[in-house]
Amino acid sequence: MSGTDLEPSNEGPEEGHPTLDFHPPGDHGSLPPPPAFGTVLDAPPPPSAPYRPPPARRTPWAAIGFGFVGMAGVGGAVAFTLLTDPDTEIPAPPEPAAAVVASTAGAPPPPAAPETIPAVPDLGPCPEGMVHLAGGKFFMGTDRDVPLLAAAHPAHQVEVDAYCIDIHEVSVDQYRGCSTKGECKRAYRTSQWPRAQPEHTEAYSELCNERYDDRGQHPINCVTWQQAQHYCQWRGGRLPTEAEWEFAARGSDGRVYPWGDTVPGPTHMNGCGAECRTWRAAKALPETPAMLHDASDKFPGTAPVGSFPEGQTQWGMHDVAGNVFEWTTDAYRPYPGADVDEPADADEPPDPEAPKRRVIRGGAFNSFAPDHADPALRFPQDEQAHTHGIGFRCASGVQ
Repeated sequence: MSGTDLEPSNEGPEEGHPTLDFHPPGDHGSLPPPPAFGTVLDAPPPPSAPYRPPPARRTPWAAIGFGFVGMAGVGGAVAFTLLTDPDTEIPAPPEPAAAVVASTAGAPPPPAAPETIPAVPDLGPCPEGMVHLAGGKFFMGTDRDVPLLAAAHPAHQVEVDAYCIDIHEVSVDQYRGCSTKGECKRAYRTSQWPRAQPEHTEAYSELCNERYDDRGQHPINCVTWQQAQHYCQWRGGRLPTEAEWEFAARGSDGRVYPWGDTVPGPTHMNGCGAECRTWRAAKALPETPAMLHDASDKFPGTAPVGSFPEGQTQWGMHDVAGNVFEWTTDAYRPYPGADVDEPADADEPPDPEAPKRRVIRGGAFNSFAPDHADPALRFPQDEQAHTHGIGFRCASGVQ
């Protein structure tokens, strides 16, 4: 089975954005009128507790930041083909130690902090619906010895400049805002990719969102790389580079998944749970090798963008893992120092009409393993493919 296949087969393996409302720390209301002249006022009572400054207010900050053709091993081949089937503190002034004791004595312990605090996107100099990332250095890829991540070897240091990137995947309504004006080609209503099995095409094409009038808030899918890039350019941007995408998904604190360290569950991402297996069985499609979890996230296909807020990134982005894979601007090539025999796809192939493989990132609604949510996950896909499992988000330089 080729690394660009999107579905398992029975063949043996071959080698916009949230509104930023600011609320002052306390509403003092209107002041009372002054006392009449000559009124004798009572002396104020002694203070019952020392002054405690208001807690530090968190402000958003923007710090730094697919199949694998020829992938060895049965597990890697099956996993790849199924995959493509488808927030600086402003510190409060220091207070005396005695005041701390006086104000906390006998107080109940504070509640345990959550593992991650949902981020408020820093729009900075970015257009509405995009988050600002200041850029910087990070280690792209991974050294984990996991078949699914073989194409992401080895980890290597890269640097990205400041940029803007969409908080959400581009929705059907947003894309139609271009296509209905005659500025973009309509998204496909059929799902196609290299070596797609004809007997399964009808079932998968049912998942193309352009076919439906009630999926305006779902991510657009069944679009080629060229269609995605053209839409972003029409908006005044572009597709993100691989490095920009991973930088935004990974965050700066060493988290395992975009949302933190918790293993993916039905509230983190739209992945393959019980609903996925049930749908595939009803369509007589090959069974997935595993399930991401035993629960149901209620979406056998895509979900409206932003439906899984517990899965948002450090920067406040949604659906970085799950829902649909996302096109990036880069042609596929192994990383420097990768121990693979597969050649890179040249930026300018000998035949200018020959399609290139482009890197797709993230997981999709049919992702069945926790490693599909690793920010390092990358696969190549034919740029002329238009599948039910791939969408995109846009990026741009800083204004």
